[in-house]
Amino acid sequence: MAEQDIRTLFLFLRDHGYSRSALAAASGLAETRVRSISQGKQVVTSYDVLVRIADGFGIDRGLLGVGSNVRSGEAKSDGRLRDPGAAPGFVGSLAALAVGPVPTELNGYVDSRQSTATSVPSRVTAAHVDLVRVVRDEHRQIDAAHGGGSCRDSAVSYLAWANGMLASRFETERTETDFKAALSDMYQVAGWASHDLGDHGAARHYLTAGLVLAREINELALIAGGFYRLGRVSIHQGRAQEALRLWQLGQIVAQDSGNLAAVAVLHANEAWAYAMLGAADRVSDSLARAQDELGRIDEDTVPSWARFFLAPADLDGISGVIYACLASHAEHRTRFAPRAIEHAERSYATRGAGEERSRTFDAISIATGYVLDAQPDRAAAAGHQAVDMAMATDSVRAADRLQAMVSLAGPFTTHDGLSGVLERVGALISG
Repeated sequence: MAEQDIRTLFLFLRDHGYSRSALAAASGLAETRVRSISQGKQVVTSYDVLVRIADGFGIDRGLLGVGSNVRSGEAKSDGRLRDPGAAPGFVGSLAALAVGPVPTELNGYVDSRQSTATSVPSRVTAAHVDLVRVVRDEHRQIDAAHGGGSCRDSAVSYLAWANGMLASRFETERTETDFKAALSDMYQVAGWASHDLGDHGAARHYLTAGLVLAREINELALIAGGFYRLGRVSIHQGRAQEALRLWQLGQIVAQDSGNLAAVAVLHANEAWAYAMLGAADRVSDSLARAQDELGRIDEDTVPSWARFFLAPADLDGISGVIYACLASHAEHRTRFAPRAIEHAERSYATRGAGEERSRTFDAISIATGYVLDAQPDRAAAAGHQAVDMAMATDSVRAADRLQAMVSLAGPFTTHDGLSGVLERVGALISG
């Protein structure tokens, strides 16, 4: 129960007389989803679903870790969240935050009203901080493996409760600092999952809230992480100059922190912005700098949000994306399309467990590279595999990247194999 292992719970109940239809009726889930959960193909992380399961089977909510209930309607407020990016001068406000106190206009993104949740402890201890860290890490792992749709609602619901502790007493000043750091990072998790679902306004809202908390305690590595993720939202929307500015601001903070992992991540992503702008020399320079910093990292000093970049495949993975982006410029296509394929295939081959979404992105990069390199037969084979993987991942970003690949495949729309891929991508997006 404590591990929220619903698959094992369903199997136990099946062994004790519950039919699949009875499980579905009690939990409020479709029978097809009950089957997928029982087969281990889906993992339940949504707060609301866990509550329904607990209530449907008469299980104490606390045993499933959902005892601290959020009032109805508050857990899924993402669509009504204020998008800070819509405000004039947003990047300028972030520039001020990068080098000094939180600007007045960025206050208010962190809701510390204790009334938004019940059962919030009146006194926060180190044990509560450890719990937030555990919840953060589990959500980050689920997001990486299954996509933002598998955990965003759960992360947002938990934030709605955990925010209440900001109004509580803390046993020590150290506990307060540690709690705000963990909560800031949890905001990054919720923001990243929202971005993965294509809810970019909510992503900016949560990421900005995380930045505000991080600046309150001057946790520079976390501030750098917030700038990194905000830049990723901008680059996904095709706003290369804005992304570059955000990453350059993050780089100032990362350099001040002395955290080489953050510096490496930001250099690699700056290369993506330069690729979108067609600046090949700057792409090469930024990737070289990222590689140099990676070679000097002390793994014990890497913050939670940046640990993904230590995976052997990750620099190859983003290099595949970057070179494909650069190759989308006609003057760079011949030189960089083969590099995109090389890096993406190497990344795909070396991904490990828990990196399923990134591996899906690698598959899309491979297909994109073959499209750009005018190899439609290989593009078709890679494309079908990429679509298969995207369909198994709860990630709108994956569908968006497939759509970007389709936009480059114009010369091959009549190719027998590739036309089938294009049809499948269209069905995936429209469905």
